[in-house]
Amino acid sequence: MRIRRSAQFCFLAFMIVTAKVLGQFNYLETDHGRIIYVGKSYEFVISHLARCFENALAFESQLFQYQPTEKTTVYLQDFSDMGNGGATSVPHNYIMMGLAPMSYIFETTPANERMNWTMNHEMVHIITTDQTVGSDRFFRKLFMGKVWSSQDNPLSIYYSYLTNPRKLTPRWYLEGIAVFLETWMAGGLGRAQGAYDEMVFRSMVRDSAYFYDVVGLVAEGTTIDFQVGVNAYLYGTRFMSYLAYQYGPEKLLQWTKRDAGSKKHFISQFKNVYGQSLDDEWSRWIEWEHRFQQANLDSIRLHATTPYRPITRKALGSVSRTFYHEKKNVLYLAVSYPGQVAHIAALHLESGEIEKIADVKGPALYFVTFMAFDPAAETLFFSTDNSRWRDLNSLDLRTGKVKKLIKDVRAGDFAFNRVDKSLWGVRHYNGISTLTRIPQPYKEWNQIYSFPYGYDIFDLDINPDGSMVTASLVGIDGKQKLIRMETARLLKGEKSYDVLFDFENSLPQSFVFSADGRYLYGSSYYSGVSNIYRYDLRKNDM
Repeated sequence: MRIRRSAQFCFLAFMIVTAKVLGQFNYLETDHGRIIYVGKSYEFVISHLARCFENALAFESQLFQYQPTEKTTVYLQDFSDMGNGGATSVPHNYIMMGLAPMSYIFETTPANERMNWTMNHEMVHIITTDQTVGSDRFFRKLFMGKVWSSQDNPLSIYYSYLTNPRKLTPRWYLEGIAVFLETWMAGGLGRAQGAYDEMVFRSMVRDSAYFYDVVGLVAEGTTIDFQVGVNAYLYGTRFMSYLAYQYGPEKLLQWTKRDAGSKKHFISQFKNVYGQSLDDEWSRWIEWEHRFQQANLDSIRLHATTPYRPITRKALGSVSRTFYHEKKNVLYLAVSYPGQVAHIAALHLESGEIEKIADVKGPALYFVTFMAFDPAAETLFFSTDNSRWRDLNSLDLRTGKVKKLIKDVRAGDFAFNRVDKSLWGVRHYNGISTLTRIPQPYKEWNQIYSFPYGYDIFDLDINPDGSMVTASLVGIDGKQKLIRMETARLLKGEKSYDVLFDFENSLPQSFVFSADGRYLYGSSYYSGVSNIYRYDLRKNDM
């Protein structure tokens, strides 16, 4: 994960690292770093974060034979409701980390402890782009530091290359090795062996989709990437995993390392290590991927798959949770795809026509927005500013009017209780997941239960008689469970839940009640492919 290059970011990094203008900041100094944060409320996690930083640096420095030349500044903040991170080594080593829980949707991020996972990932960026040999060090001394490239002065790109040659590499290269190592350091739990990446490439082979070559990925593959950088993660991770599988992880490390005998440019270094061009090996990977995934598809086809009927022939991009309006025979959903502002739409099931209803400000990357539906009042509830602090809004389907109900509510994963008309959700604040209840007229929220740090819930639903809330629960050990809570006991202050099913390292995704309340339906990669599961609440059986 890399930070947007902006003047504000450069100024902040410079002031924090060089001038030590701490002001209202608190900080913890370690042997090799400086953890900076705002306010005392973060202190419960600071020592843990510092240990994760030092552990990641120690392990990865040994792998890459890296010797730090300066301390790394880690800035911990809570400016968004979903966790995030970014790193740069220019002009100084700097990591920005979000405190909030991650978005686990579709298993696009691993569910293991997020401070450890994020630090393992971001430190790879620091080391692979900061590591130097003789000529790099010479130019750093000549220019009195590492040179930041500026769009206003194209010549600065050349000077930056002289001081940090591996910083000026494609994003797929930087993210590929970081994701590979984050998975390695978690004992195989991570995106390099994740179900989502596997599903993407399996689907591409099944659909005879176009695979980008090296140049095409950086050119067209990034410009059409409406999910902002996802292609870089997918292709980079997959290609590096292929190299490790075919030639061993030692050669992969040698390619991404900057040491004596290595070439400045990553393409030249590839030929130096593998003895062949990057373009040729990329083509071989694509051929291998087709063979590998075709074998997977053949094995899946040995078993009967459930028949289905396409509702629409049009690709909808990122799609939210959907809600069925029985009287109108319409699905309500939010979509985000190229050429359109993210919006809430009505999908008419009889004709397949998609009708735009209202824009969604600040859509989320994969799921657009959190939504809930009150069928009696013909009202949709949805979140905006999903990459910052979320607002709660309502959409009157009869008039099309949108109303902001609570600003900066910081809640999502909404579920509507039809009995008492309350809206339930999960609020993220200071790294903690809190089950909340928002009663009519939806002007304030009530804290129901705050889970301990490292335990996050999501994908809420409420049964038709309002007696129980279900959710997916991720533990600090990465285990993922489908749980049930009784609303009456929760409202009395009792903090207990029942585990309906332990999905181990796979995510229970979007489990919702059937209309009669007897079953829960959801999906998971539990068996290695995405299947639909049904839980029988009477028989307590999945």
